[in-house]
Amino acid sequence: MCRAQAYRDRRTSDRIMGLALMLGEAEWTGDEGMIQLLTCPECGRITFAGASRRQDTVYCSGRCRSRAWRRREARRARMRA
Repeated sequence: MCRAQAYRDRRTSDRIMGLALMLGEAEWTGDEGMIQLLTCPECGRITFAGASRRQDTVYCSGRCRSRAWRRREARRARMRA
């Protein structure tokens, strides 16, 4: 493994650990806002979005992202009708 890949892997694992600590602290203190940021809005699963994927991800998977889009489109279609 090259140095650059090892560096990226360390950064990813550090980010995952940091997010896990943030979630644990939010659950301990009852911070609903932080818990909501760290969970998938579609299925409610803990996502750790931005840990090993893009840092601005919202959903835990492509399946949830597509499901949310279909739900938004159905709502827009009902509003237009």
